[in-house]
Amino acid sequence: MKLSSEEIIDRIMTPSSKLMSKIGLRTKLVGMLSAFCVAILVLGVSLLTKQNSELNIARDELAGVVASRQVFAIIHQLQADRMIHTELLGASDPKLLVAAKKSHADLQASVKQFESTLNDNKAPELAKTWSEIAIDLKAITSEQNNATLHRFDDLVRKLHELTDLIHEKSGLLFDPESDSYLLMDVGLQRLPEWIESLSRLSSLSVILAQAGDNGPLDYAELTSARDALLKAIQQTERMQAALERSGEEAPAFYAKAKTDSQTFLSLLQAQLKDPELKVDVKALLQSTKQASAQSLQLQDYWNKRLQTILGNRVGFGHTKSYLTLFLLLVSIAATLYFTYGFYLNFVGAIETLEGSAKVVAAGDLTQIVHVEGKDELAITGAALEQMSHHLSALVANVRTNASMVLELGQNLTEGINDMAIRTEQQAHSLLDTTTSVESLSETVRTNAQNAKSVDNLASNVRMIAESSNDIMLSAVQTMNGIHESAMKIQEIVSMIDKIAFQTDILALNAAVEAAHAGEQGKGFAVVANEVRNLAQRSAESARQIRRLIDDAVNRVESGVEQINDVSMTLTDIVGGIRNLAKDINSISVASAEQSDGLIHISDAIRELDAITKSNSQMAENAKYASSELENRAVRLKEVVSTFRLRQGTADEAFAMVKKASALYRIVGMDVLSRITLDAEKQFSDRDMYVFAFDRQGQYCAFAGNEEKLSVNLFHVPGLDGKQLVADAFALPASGGWVDYSIENPVSKRVEWKSSYIERIDDDIVIGCGVYKSV
Repeated sequence: MKLSSEEIIDRIMTPSSKLMSKIGLRTKLVGMLSAFCVAILVLGVSLLTKQNSELNIARDELAGVVASRQVFAIIHQLQADRMIHTELLGASDPKLLVAAKKSHADLQASVKQFESTLNDNKAPELAKTWSEIAIDLKAITSEQNNATLHRFDDLVRKLHELTDLIHEKSGLLFDPESDSYLLMDVGLQRLPEWIESLSRLSSLSVILAQAGDNGPLDYAELTSARDALLKAIQQTERMQAALERSGEEAPAFYAKAKTDSQTFLSLLQAQLKDPELKVDVKALLQSTKQASAQSLQLQDYWNKRLQTILGNRVGFGHTKSYLTLFLLLVSIAATLYFTYGFYLNFVGAIETLEGSAKVVAAGDLTQIVHVEGKDELAITGAALEQMSHHLSALVANVRTNASMVLELGQNLTEGINDMAIRTEQQAHSLLDTTTSVESLSETVRTNAQNAKSVDNLASNVRMIAESSNDIMLSAVQTMNGIHESAMKIQEIVSMIDKIAFQTDILALNAAVEAAHAGEQGKGFAVVANEVRNLAQRSAESARQIRRLIDDAVNRVESGVEQINDVSMTLTDIVGGIRNLAKDINSISVASAEQSDGLIHISDAIRELDAITKSNSQMAENAKYASSELENRAVRLKEVVSTFRLRQGTADEAFAMVKKASALYRIVGMDVLSRITLDAEKQFSDRDMYVFAFDRQGQYCAFAGNEEKLSVNLFHVPGLDGKQLVADAFALPASGGWVDYSIENPVSKRVEWKSSYIERIDDDIVIGCGVYKSV
């Protein structure tokens, strides 16, 4: 099975992790500090050792340069003494003797200075070599004019060998820096050869000029010395070019030294080309002195430059060593300081986090967790602070909701109790209703049967009424016939009456005529009078008959009208009986259907009674569940009440509103000013504050903040003030909760808030709210 890199690292680091988990924090820090200090010490000691080695090399090189310059001073004294000795070979000039004594004295002073330096350095090899040279030097200084040129040459050669040994032992030959190495090569090797070649060539040329008779060997030696000088000058020029490339500028007298040496070579070259030419010794010596002086000045310049560089290097080495030591000590001190600071910070942060965790574990969520800095512990502290804040908000919400659940549970319990009682009453009512409906059903069934019998009777009565109606119609027709006959009799009687009236008129006329006739007409008059009497009696009888007939006609007409009325009434009765029969039939059908419906209703009521009994049982169960819910809400509230929170909760807001309401019942509207002043901090706590406002949304009281009295809810940012006022005044007089969003003055964010509000006046409500966001 191939393992991933992370799994491999985990397996490798598992023993270390387990070991670290068993070691205390202080032990870990001390171990890491010790390891770090050891690493710093090892690194510092190694660096100091290296720097000390470099410093010793630079110091040895500087000492070598000083010693070399002292040896070169001796060599220069010997060269000057050799020149004086050469000049004394031809004559005994007192000035030369004085110069020789002075040269010897200077030589001895230089020897003493070098011996002092040699004794300070305690170099056995140099001391041994120097002891041999010192003997020769004493011999030369004591022999005066007896020293030969070769003795001087041999002693100068030994001194050069001594300088080479000094260069080797001091490390100048192995200098790693290009500028100091080139300066050493020019000032301590090339220029000494140049100067020595120039001095020896000058001495040889003077000796040859004074001897006058010189052989080929003498000229060969002079040529060899000349070639040596040329070679030394060429090598110096190459090294000088290298120095210029490395950044060292040549002094102004370098060109003068080279020019003077070339001038001297030109004079000597002229002698070599023409042996017969007499050499101007004085001019030759003057040219040699000028060239020697310039070359010595050039050597002194480069040696001083080398000594300055090495001195600076030694000084820089000392500075670097001191700085390294200082930095090492500072690093250790800073490590100790910052490690101890880290320890204090780390342990302090751990203790702060531990204490905060214990406080949170104890239920106190009001403490602010703050760890200084921006490191992981500070981030952890910030996370713990955020967790504590969110946990406080969460517990506050739980406590608020628990309080609301408790209140709702209490209301639910009361409602379920009432519902259980009403359900029981309903069950009894349904039982009574069932009995009543069954009795009613039986009654309706009997009524249906009676309605059926009445329907049958109504049918018979309708038939009889219809039959009577037919008879009545026949009677009406008969009465109409009698009425018509009476009308005809009345016409006849009227005719008789008219006849009797005409007869009476005729009888009257006849009597009148008989009276006119006299006696002749008496008989006629008697007849006419009888006729008239008869006509009058006939008329009277006709009138009596007419009255009787009129009375009979009137009675017949009245009878006809009454019979017509009876006929119409009977017709109406027949129609009513017909309709009654129809309605009784409908009643009979409806009674039957009603009887069936009542049977179904009775069955439904029985089922409803069973359901009601089940509901009653469910109400009892719900009553038990609501009581258990109330108990659990009480226990939940008791549990979360152990926490000390940063936010207010619903039960606390509810309590503060109730406190304000109780104070209102005592002091009246003065409660508004007392709420605003809040001298005893009874109406404000953390993010809760009791407030009061009117129907226009104007604050009338605000706990501990009188400036809020100038604020109108309709103009508060992040708040729907009109809706809040409407909801608040829509609550019952006993109070209730209103949810709305408003800007949190602490977090400056719009958050949901729930306020318990009670009305203390028709136009003023008081309340207190809690934030619901987490």
